[in-house]
Amino acid sequence: MAKTNNMFSSIGDRTPLSQKVAIKIEEAILSKELSPGDKLPSEHELCEQFGVSRTSVREAVRILTTQGIVEVKKGRGIFVKNLSSQNVTDGILKFYQHRLGGEYAADLIHTRQALEPSIAYFAAKNRTEEDLELIEKNLRLIEKNHDNPEESAKYDIEFHDSLARASKNMLFVLMMRPLHKLIPPIKSKIHAELKGSTDVALLWHAKIYQAIKNKDAERARDAMIEHLRIAEEQIKSLYIPEN
Repeated sequence: MAKTNNMFSSIGDRTPLSQKVAIKIEEAILSKELSPGDKLPSEHELCEQFGVSRTSVREAVRILTTQGIVEVKKGRGIFVKNLSSQNVTDGILKFYQHRLGGEYAADLIHTRQALEPSIAYFAAKNRTEEDLELIEKNLRLIEKNHDNPEESAKYDIEFHDSLARASKNMLFVLMMRPLHKLIPPIKSKIHAELKGSTDVALLWHAKIYQAIKNKDAERARDAMIEHLRIAEEQIKSLYIPEN
């Protein structure tokens, strides 16, 4: 358990105080001065150490709670949460949704084109047998739900997520998960409105899977490039009006 006596000093410039307090506490967590499960100083102690009002401390705690960094346990105090990939990706997702609104289909496919060919490449190089089983399982579920656009789209996302995990690059996973959560309504619309789109997606997923199974990194990357090129054309036909 980390020591809490005089952990923090006055923050000086007081505008905005709550945000500065939140940043100082977050810095203590990132520097490992505070660890997951540690209890923060009491509200009164935080006020004294930072030289701020109780209102500022409460707002800082609210900010950190919203970000998933700390949690308030009634009658016990404020505790550091265990930072997980979910905490990270949920925040990124909210940022995307706030900034992009509903007009993100083109940006999304272009971002995927920048990332996913490399993901497929490294998935082929680094995958384990367990990874391959999960990729195949998701491929079969896409096939099984061929006539259900929503379910098919769901397992389509799971397929791509399993590729990111198979790459053994955690940054790929963290970057793709919030993007994947933006995809389902687009996938569902494509599968529902473009005849044959599910068959085409399944065909290229199968080619990607086969290349990864064979540990053929170049072929896996090329198959992903073509898969996303087709997806871009589909998005253009549904979301981007011709000039």
